[in-house]
Amino acid sequence: MKKLLLTDDLKNLLLKNSSFLDRADIKVFTAGTNGELLKTHREVKADLIVTELELPGVRSEEIFGLIRKSKELREVSIIIVCADTLANRERCKRCGANEVFPVPVDTAGLHLKMQQLLNIAPRMFYRVGLAVAIQGKFKDRPLPFWTENISRSGILIRAEEPLSRGDGIFFSFFLPDGTHVSGYGEIARAGRTADARGAFLYGIKFTNVAPDVISAIEAAVKK
Repeated sequence: MKKLLLTDDLKNLLLKNSSFLDRADIKVFTAGTNGELLKTHREVKADLIVTELELPGVRSEEIFGLIRKSKELREVSIIIVCADTLANRERCKRCGANEVFPVPVDTAGLHLKMQQLLNIAPRMFYRVGLAVAIQGKFKDRPLPFWTENISRSGILIRAEEPLSRGDGIFFSFFLPDGTHVSGYGEIARAGRTADARGAFLYGIKFTNVAPDVISAIEAAVKK
């Protein structure tokens, strides 16, 4: 289980732009001030901190100076978001940041860098309609299902209908290069979107997908 510590605003930004924060192998913690960030990191020992340089409270240089000097706290990767100025870049260096992202934030790039620093399989954020078949469900009625993101191990899909963890599904869709992806999977987790519509999100774990299809998915994710 990887532990990710985010500021409240950055979590909202990542959720708004579709994210991997729902993954079962990631535990997300949030903080609104630098004091809360330090307190939470002391309690949970985060693997990655993604924060804003101008977070309220004690200056970021002081907070991360304490973290980097502590044997118990320093084994953490740090991403800092800030306005792209020479002064801010120097401040981020003093914080010991692994990566710095300027505002406005490139959310796709930020997602990828977070996955790399957490050392988890990267996902491609990809919206496309897909065909889904679930035994005994819907009585053959056509219903809208959409992919949200995809990795070599599974997909996140959005749907309007309630499903259950453990349901086995057959799925079929196309990658951006035209490769046809089809196979079987199982609903490993379920949740709701944070928007007003409250659509359902389902994490599908691949259980039977051809090796050449997995290779095509890996190639698409790396692009």
